Amino acid sequence: MSISTYGINNTSTGVVRITKDLDESIEGKDVLVVEDIIDTGLTISYLLRNLKSRFPRSIEICTLLDRDIRRIAEINIKYAGFKIGEKYIVGYGLDYKQKFRNLQSIYELRLDTVKKDIESLKSSSI
Repeated sequence: MSISTYGINNTSTGVVRITKDLDESIEGKDVLVVEDIIDTGLTISYLLRNLKSRFPRSIEICTLLDRDIRRIAEINIKYAGFKIGEKYIVGYGLDYKQKFRNLQSIYELRLDTVKKDIESLKSSSI
């Protein structure tokens, strides 16, 4: 299953879209939802409501990164790798404007540095 809340400019629209639905029924099955990062919890909350309507026996959540400092929706995460604060994280599949996704480790992206680099590129371009 694949879902998205992002629009054309990589900004969250707040609307959850199912971009790839499940191929099989989950009725009566134990389900583990695995996420890369959980932030406000709004997306995963929507997903849980959707999956519960399909009558699984149980649903648990596992996330690599838990940014609980920004949590809005009340959710129960059974397995969490790391808690992170407001840092913007890239690498290991996480991206910034479709860049840095292929890094083999997770890094904090300092947006002030990225903006400076972009400005210097603009001023040095022909």
